[in-house]
Amino acid sequence: MDLQVLEEIGFSKGEVKVYFALLALGESTIGPISKKSNVTAAKTYPILEKLMNKGLVTSIFKSKVVHYQAFNPNRILNFIAEKKNKLNAEEEKVKNLIPILVKKQSSIVESSASVYKSYKGLRTLYDEFIEELERSKDEFIAFTLGDEYRDKSLMSFFEHYDLKRKELGIKTKLIGVHWQREYFNRKYMKSLNLEIKYLDYSAVPQGVIIVGERVATMVWSPEPVAFVIQSKKIADSYRNFFFEIWKKAKH
Repeated sequence: MDLQVLEEIGFSKGEVKVYFALLALGESTIGPISKKSNVTAAKTYPILEKLMNKGLVTSIFKSKVVHYQAFNPNRILNFIAEKKNKLNAEEEKVKNLIPILVKKQSSIVESSASVYKSYKGLRTLYDEFIEELERSKDEFIAFTLGDEYRDKSLMSFFEHYDLKRKELGIKTKLIGVHWQREYFNRKYMKSLNLEIKYLDYSAVPQGVIIVGERVATMVWSPEPVAFVIQSKKIADSYRNFFFEIWKKAKH
């Protein structure tokens, strides 16, 4: 029997041992529970208290001796439901707190550099970008990558976030090189909220994204990595550079 799932939802190893011992014994005093669970009597007492707080065990007095009994295991589902409700309530509190924390962070951190590694790290970065753009109503602007578009896993990653930007109405401007035109025309055709221009030469940055006060440089081989600089001055400089190139690029 795989008991690890109980540990994953919040039970300690001791709680699992004592609970299963009590299920097998039916109704019992401390001595037999301790012996069957292989947990010392001194530790069994507080474990039983915790199980009672979780709503899984009850106690009764018989001849002035405390007896313990496990409730129906279906109570575990009640415990999970209570955890969900508590987490939902905590999530709402955190949601209200985050804007305060973000404001505090932005007032302190004028410039910084960070690294996001692996697809998991890149998902975190793109989620942050999407949240910021949804809030600010700014455009997503970027210089396209190079040959990386031939990577299927990479394209699956981009398609997911392209769809999210489209759903949220976030406008996107991309600058690519001429040989990418056929690919993007085939992939996106006349996609709403997306505008791509191309240059006849490739002497421009590749895999650079400018969002808010951050500039991210993407490297996808041998593993996905994003080097991110947070600086209003640098971001404004890259943004101005992007739109100067945008004037020269062609559809």
